[in-house]
Amino acid sequence: MKIKNWLVRTSPLLCTSLLLAGCQMFSPDREVGKTLADLPTATMPDAKNTVAVIDNKKIEASYQKALSAAEDPILRQQILARIADFEMARSEQAQLNANDSGHYFDKPIALYRELIALQEKSGQPVKGVELDQLRYKLAKALSMDSRGDEAASALDQLAKTAPASTYMGETQFRRAEKAFADGDYLAAEKHYKSVAEDKSNPLQQNALYMQGWAEFKRADYDLALQSFAKVADQLLTLAKKPEDVSQAVEQLSGAQKNMMEDTFHVMSLSFSYLEGAQSIIDLQKEMGDRVYEHLLYENLGQLYLEKKRYSDSAETYKSFVEHNPLSNFAPEFSIKMISVYEQGNFPSLILPAKQEYVQRYGISSTYWTQRNGVIGVNALNYLHKSLQELAEYEHAQAQELSGTNKSEAKVAFGRAATWYREFVATFPKDPKNPEMTFLLAESLSESGDYPQAISAYEQVAYQYQDKAHGADAGYSIVLLSNEMATGQALAETQKAAWQERKTNYALRFAQGYPADPRAAAVLTQAAQELLAQKRYAEAATVAEEIINLKPPAEAKLQFTAWLVLGHASFDDKNYAGAEKAYWQVLNLLPANAQTPGAPTAQQMRERIAASIYQQAQADLVLSQKDEAIKKLLRISDVAPDTDIAIKGRYDAGVYLIEQQKWSEAEQVYLSFRQQYPKHELTASIPAKMVLIYQNQSKWALAANELSIMERSSNDPNVKRQSLAMGAELYEKSGNKPMAIEQYQRYANEYPRPVAEAMEAEFHLAKLYGELQDTKKRQYWLQRMIDANASAGAQESDRTKYLAASAANEMADAPYKDFASTPLTLPLKQSLQRKRAALDKALKAQEAVLAYGVAEFTTQASYRIGDIYAQLSRDLMKSERPTNLDAAALEQYDLLLEEQAFPFEEKAIQIHQANAQRSTKGIYDQWVKRSFEELAKLLPARYKKPESILEVSNEIQ
Repeated sequence: MKIKNWLVRTSPLLCTSLLLAGCQMFSPDREVGKTLADLPTATMPDAKNTVAVIDNKKIEASYQKALSAAEDPILRQQILARIADFEMARSEQAQLNANDSGHYFDKPIALYRELIALQEKSGQPVKGVELDQLRYKLAKALSMDSRGDEAASALDQLAKTAPASTYMGETQFRRAEKAFADGDYLAAEKHYKSVAEDKSNPLQQNALYMQGWAEFKRADYDLALQSFAKVADQLLTLAKKPEDVSQAVEQLSGAQKNMMEDTFHVMSLSFSYLEGAQSIIDLQKEMGDRVYEHLLYENLGQLYLEKKRYSDSAETYKSFVEHNPLSNFAPEFSIKMISVYEQGNFPSLILPAKQEYVQRYGISSTYWTQRNGVIGVNALNYLHKSLQELAEYEHAQAQELSGTNKSEAKVAFGRAATWYREFVATFPKDPKNPEMTFLLAESLSESGDYPQAISAYEQVAYQYQDKAHGADAGYSIVLLSNEMATGQALAETQKAAWQERKTNYALRFAQGYPADPRAAAVLTQAAQELLAQKRYAEAATVAEEIINLKPPAEAKLQFTAWLVLGHASFDDKNYAGAEKAYWQVLNLLPANAQTPGAPTAQQMRERIAASIYQQAQADLVLSQKDEAIKKLLRISDVAPDTDIAIKGRYDAGVYLIEQQKWSEAEQVYLSFRQQYPKHELTASIPAKMVLIYQNQSKWALAANELSIMERSSNDPNVKRQSLAMGAELYEKSGNKPMAIEQYQRYANEYPRPVAEAMEAEFHLAKLYGELQDTKKRQYWLQRMIDANASAGAQESDRTKYLAASAANEMADAPYKDFASTPLTLPLKQSLQRKRAALDKALKAQEAVLAYGVAEFTTQASYRIGDIYAQLSRDLMKSERPTNLDAAALEQYDLLLEEQAFPFEEKAIQIHQANAQRSTKGIYDQWVKRSFEELAKLLPARYKKPESILEVSNEIQ
């Protein structure tokens, strides 16, 4: 094929894209990188001045003259290139103006070849006269002059010598076009592919399209399909899901639509040459699913149909459905398949296909479920038509078999029922539904499926209230349900279930057809059966109907009805209604005492008591505690000796406590304990009385109740805790002897846990201190010290604190004893006594320090310092011998001072250490007193006026 015009292409789309790019491709002076900012400032032209018309001949003549004068080879090439371009432009214009197809490009061809020869000879590139550009222009000139082979040769040279040239995309495309026209499809495929792989090339899509054609021409249909699939991907890139494809197609240009139609057509041909629909599956396995998959199947199916290959067409549509069962297009493809069967005259396949259609898209299908029944108008209409046809066909078949083959007839009736049922379920508002439902019931009954037949009859009798068949349908239900309840084939549990259903049906029949003479008897029987089946609300409703019958029912029926109403109301948690009904039963009981199964009067009173109790519980749920308490206490008026009455009174006390009605709760539990002294609940009353008395500040009474608990309980923890709490309450009530007795018992009987025992010992020391019994107080103080010492793993901060407190108090006596021991003559003997007192005092204070309790550590530290200071002072104040002269006395004083000074220094050190605690945030009275002592002992350092640092907390 000769290319007469350089811009002629194999498709309109390709021609358009090249025309858009042509100005850039063939402009020798194109510039890249310019922006709007690079343009000069705009100015209005002078209206008087006119633009001179450029005379190309004069310009060319100027270039010719310059060429004659130029000696520089490079400059000569540049001028020659300009002349060649002028000749090219002149040739193009001449060709456009000509009426024949002669040769017009000889001059530019000769010039371009001369320039190429110069470039090849010199081997030196010249700006604006690049070799690849010259070959490209030569190929263009040859092509436009209809010298296709020479143009192809020029392009081959360009591809060979400048593979990185900017003209390679166009070059390869031209080479591909030439190869395709020559029938060299392998070479064409290669060249098209090199262009198609460059996504930035404006010819990329056309190259990809032609690559597919080259592969198709070579009968490599698998590769061709992949190439065409990529073309389709690009054309339909806006479609993100199958439903978008139609809209994406509408947005294509005319040329793009043509390319798309051609693409799908050649793909269909390729599929048909391979394995048909299976090839579509294989393609998607290779490349992944495509949003336009349905178009591939549709086009292939239509292609087969046009060729009257009906089986292949139907199989294609079927393949789509099987591989895309939930697609929005699946119903349409199924309809197309059935339509092909009809066109191809395959009657044996039509009925199964319609059955399959219903199964795939009917109300019980996954397709229907996932769409909530929204499957499209056309699909729904076809479903409506198919269901009617299938049901009518099977019903007619069953009726024909009824006279000859009963077993086959039952099967056929079952198939008819299937289609009737599906029609009714699918189209619940269809006008034909009453008739279709009755036919369904008849078919089910004939097929032996009584449960389903009952359901269908029920719709006819009570939902549609069909005038023609309603009564018969209702009666049929009762008969069939009785057959199921008494049948031998069912297990007992199943029979019981059917008995329950039979009750329902009988009741419904009696209520639906009240004029029936059996209505009253059916109601009475139904009420008792409902109660037995624990259907309490229904039983109560039926019982009330019997009670309210006009004229009234006979007495036995009324008695039974009140009893059923009472039991049903109670079990249904309508306890007020139950109480009312039971009172009626109690009133009617004498006349019906001989009735089989009638309760006794005591039993009815217990049922009344239970009803009242449950009413109280309901009040509690609603937080109506006052009403609940009244009801709980009222039970004793109805049945005082019943367990319910006892529990009701006990619970009333609990709720009075919750409401903090202490006095009322106290009276309830006192009377309860008096009336039921041996009842098992009585044992728990002391704990409640403790709470009641405590909240009334009746500490002694609360303590007495705890004593009862301590004596009566078998739980060691309860006994221990009761004893401890009782001691506290006796102490709180002011009964010190009882408090001491309880604390002593606790401390002696429960030495473990240590902390609790020490608390008791602490209270004992406190109480004996209040009674000024020093000896016993010191005994319990020492017990606290000993208990902590032996606590082991049970030692805690609290036990250490209590022990430290006791040790601190025990250290008071040696401290005071030391302070009161005088230094008298003879000094040696009194000093020995003082020293012994000192040792005891220091030992006692050091014992306090050993606990490390800050509250007592500062006091002990102060006292140790004070002891040394006191010793120093006492030495200096001690009596002087009377037989010393002045010099000897002075010497004596110096000796005393030497003895006293170390003790004073020791005192200073200890007080300083105690005072230092203030830097750690500890500043109590003992730290303060250490400072005061230091002011006396070192006045120059510590006796200074206090300076107050004013600090502002104001935010700057």
